[in-house]
Amino acid sequence: MRRATLAVILILVWGTREAGAQAGTRPDSGGRHARSGSAVELSVVSGVRPTGHASDRWLAMLRKRLPPDRYDTVAPLRRPFTAEDAAWEGLIRSRVASWRGMVDGLAEPFAPTEPPTGVLIVLGNRGAEDAFTHDSVTIGFDLAALQANYGAAGLPENRDRMDRFFRHEFVHLLQKAWASDHPLPMDTPLQSALAEIWAEGMGNYQSLSERWLSRDGRRSPTAARALAELEPRLVARLAALACAAPAAADRLVADLSWGRFDRKWGALPAALWLEAEPGPPTETLRGFVAAGPAAVWTLADRHLAPSLRPVLREARTADSLCTNH
Repeated sequence: MRRATLAVILILVWGTREAGAQAGTRPDSGGRHARSGSAVELSVVSGVRPTGHASDRWLAMLRKRLPPDRYDTVAPLRRPFTAEDAAWEGLIRSRVASWRGMVDGLAEPFAPTEPPTGVLIVLGNRGAEDAFTHDSVTIGFDLAALQANYGAAGLPENRDRMDRFFRHEFVHLLQKAWASDHPLPMDTPLQSALAEIWAEGMGNYQSLSERWLSRDGRRSPTAARALAELEPRLVARLAALACAAPAAADRLVADLSWGRFDRKWGALPAALWLEAEPGPPTETLRGFVAAGPAAVWTLADRHLAPSLRPVLREARTADSLCTNH
């Protein structure tokens, strides 16, 4: 799917999902040791009618995400739940009680912004990514996409995978609530890209599996290899985005947070930088949230190789001159 303009980035990408994410669990962080008794109610509903047609709710979700020609192709399809779909539905429903226990911890870094009192989890089987957010209170899971991307629901790694997916998407709901009180600056293509890195960096932080996590203060080999490839790309893309025309900007951000997990040049470095920050993870996230997209500059300056930092500072200066003119 192509995003038409940077102005709609945060409407769409806060629901994107990493392709090829590995199974595992997050370290102790916002959401891992959540307080019990959350007031957030999680409700699961089907997005497929007994006839096999998509429900009105699922169609509304697709209409927001798909280009018109693609929507017109998918909308009339009749596809009853398969046995594989039903297995994924069962896995998701079995995790809801555990997810309720995560939401208070996930919400802590966003305080005093309150999480939604109710979240609707809609299960469809056509036309969407495996996991996404639709609006400020709705998460979607496409069961057919889950089956295609990750195999049978009963595989041992898929329970943890679904927990990561829920945390990722619930964080996006919290970001939407926070942004309603703290509008994100998106006056230039570079500012829009920073907002996307801020949002998807936090989401992908919650998606990191064991192979990405630091051990004894040292980056994992997987993380180190990815950063060696992606950090120069991040700097080059952000520099190119300073004062870029919209058409060029759309090309530059195409894989910022979309596509294969290990190739997301914006979202994955930010997630790995957050993971490597010293101190309590909840406090790290609280500071990152409070600073908004400007926190990306600070985080990058702490973690980038010294040779890359001046280039990023020049991009920031150049973009501010474009904004002022």
